Amino acid sequence: MFNRNNSKKVTETAVEGLLPIVQDRLQKEVFQNSAEKWKNDLILIVDDASLRVISHAMGMYKLMENRVYLVEQISKARAPYRKSAPLYFLSPTKDSVTRLIDDWTPSRQRQEPLYADTVFVYFTNALSDELFNVIKACKPLVRRLKALNELNIDFITKQREAFHLDMESTSVFSKLYRGALNGLSSPTAFEHAIADKLVTVCASLHEYPHIRYRSDSTVGTKLARLFNEKFHNFIAKNKQWWYHGDSLHTEKGRATLLILSRIDDCLSPLIHEFTYQAMVHDLLPMEDDKITVKTQSSDGTMDKDALLNESDELWVELRGKHIADVIQILSGRIREIVNSNTAVALNKKSSEAKSLSLTQMANALKALPEYQEVLSKLSQHMHISHRCMDIFKKQRLLDISEIEQTLATGKDDEGKSPKVADMVDLVEQQLKSIMEPVTRFRLLAIFVISQGGMKPSDQARLVTAANLRPEQAKALQNLEVLGFPTVKPISTGRVGSALNGERIVARRNVVDSGSEYSSSRYASDLKDLLIKMQEGRLGFDEYPSIYPMPDEGMNSTISSVGVSSVRSKASKYSKSSKNHVMAPKVGPRQIVFVAGGLCYSELRAAEELMEAGGPEIIVGSTNFTTPESFVRDIASL
Repeated sequence: MFNRNNSKKVTETAVEGLLPIVQDRLQKEVFQNSAEKWKNDLILIVDDASLRVISHAMGMYKLMENRVYLVEQISKARAPYRKSAPLYFLSPTKDSVTRLIDDWTPSRQRQEPLYADTVFVYFTNALSDELFNVIKACKPLVRRLKALNELNIDFITKQREAFHLDMESTSVFSKLYRGALNGLSSPTAFEHAIADKLVTVCASLHEYPHIRYRSDSTVGTKLARLFNEKFHNFIAKNKQWWYHGDSLHTEKGRATLLILSRIDDCLSPLIHEFTYQAMVHDLLPMEDDKITVKTQSSDGTMDKDALLNESDELWVELRGKHIADVIQILSGRIREIVNSNTAVALNKKSSEAKSLSLTQMANALKALPEYQEVLSKLSQHMHISHRCMDIFKKQRLLDISEIEQTLATGKDDEGKSPKVADMVDLVEQQLKSIMEPVTRFRLLAIFVISQGGMKPSDQARLVTAANLRPEQAKALQNLEVLGFPTVKPISTGRVGSALNGERIVARRNVVDSGSEYSSSRYASDLKDLLIKMQEGRLGFDEYPSIYPMPDEGMNSTISSVGVSSVRSKASKYSKSSKNHVMAPKVGPRQIVFVAGGLCYSELRAAEELMEAGGPEIIVGSTNFTTPESFVRDIASL
């Protein structure tokens, strides 16, 4: 009667991208399955966590197509709808299961059920035996059940090939690293929760991955072993589940899952990024994907909430581009629409339309309502990008970023290694002029991390100039706890330093950032790791595998296409290639999970490598982090 482990055979489809896979599974395994057994309206009942899972994958319009006209929270009082069947999509928690049982248990306050006598129940993750038995014991519910499935979709699809586990960043950081830094070797309940959710990601992808991790990472090692144990248990309970690379699915090999820890690279989240998505999340107030923008209406200027997500095609096209290119693209498209279509509206030649006043153009466009939606979207992003640029100029971020880039890469924009003394002078000067406390901390932390600490003789100068607030001062102290000494041990220095002046530390692994802008020379460590994985050069001493990997895992998958730069390649949504299809994916999937937070430069690196023709890369984390939230995370230890 109960299809608890979702072992029912479902139609196999070749779908690329995590978000389309989740959408496809929800459509077939939840809505289509329910619609086959109930021909009237459905009511979707959710809890807080499951609501976020489904709302990131399916909008209200798609729900209505599936005859779902009402979405209700299980924690709130609800009116009866006896002609509609309830479709419960819940987290497998004691609270949600208790509320489910309450819905179908007669009481003094309610003798009749709230809904029709056909009930569908789906859980985001596996039910414990205890909670399963609680459901079985509720006879009024059991006799009405038409579906009871564990879907294994316990994560948020942030983008087409990106996910997070919907965990609050400060809580994640303290729970992950306090225990690890105190020498706790056994997995915590929090690490079990991470591994459980990560199992649902790979289960949804139909991937039984080779598991790799950084050998000197306590958190990464524990999570890799814990995930391996839990995934074996998942396979044992789901006999009909299949995976890429098994005997019946040989079109691509088994994926590789690389588990990393945020403290493996504390530099990337701190550096100022000037790509559109990174700048928006760094500089503007946002709540998840929601941002407030100014719009023009007949009543004047008004505030409007906008969602920057996969449903906004223009955002998808522009988010990985440098802010200067974004503004140029937007300006060009607005000008092209205005010039060409005002000419049509006024029955003038295009050359004559270019000389029209703004008032004339505005009046002409009112006669072309079919362009209003396009122009509204273009104007919205022009407003957002200009807000970013206003802050960029006000805070003199170009000057700050040049110092950050030089420290992080070990080279200036001319490829030379500056003297330490000169850089200390520059950093001190900038710290004294920066108004924002978090920005001062970021610059000082970048110096400390990239240079292996401050010289004792420079410490007082730089810390005084930074004038840190208590939270940032605590974060600076905690860098030491994370393995980044704030003060260098006294040494005799390198040969020749006495004569020529000691040079700043050069970066060990240098990879092309793919940007033509000098303010974006730095590329995250993750990009270097991804390239080495694709080319079979990621060493097993530093990044071992839980089990020995076959030879196919060592082969180069992209030698014929290259991944060093994608500057000349068009975006898959760009105007010049509207029907452009991304280069076919070569080789097995790569899945990367960063415990403790993924930053937007790392997300962009994965997208660039895929656009260059590499294999599909699925990147995820416990949460997505911004520079400001990362500083709070460090201070929380």
